[in-house]
Amino acid sequence: MHSARNPFTPDVFGLPPDPLTALDLVLAAGLTAGGVGHTLLTPVIYRHESALNRAWFAGSGLALAFLGMLNIARVQSGDATARGMSRAANPAGTMFLGVAAAHGAGKLSLLGMAISAGLTALAMRKNPSR
Repeated sequence: MHSARNPFTPDVFGLPPDPLTALDLVLAAGLTAGGVGHTLLTPVIYRHESALNRAWFAGSGLALAFLGMLNIARVQSGDATARGMSRAANPAGTMFLGVAAAHGAGKLSLLGMAISAGLTALAMRKNPSR
């Protein structure tokens, strides 16, 4: 008897078979996409603000996008340098988003903080499988 292949396995979407590694990659991609969106929305959200406020807003989005990209590099390469850098950068990103959320930056900053906290925990794993 022929058994059909399950179409909902992680490899169909290009994700690693290990669920924690797949979650790591999805969270990193989500943070990257959120940072890019944050940056691209700067002219819409801050159109009546000073250039300095727009620059800080866009720069925060770029920082989140770069943090997400660093995590993608860590997951994809398994490089010790990328792992060490993300172990230092992820808690800083989580604190940054926590402070932003505490000062009323909005619900999306809470989501970003949760994603960053998840990436922090996943980056601290001793022997992540690639």
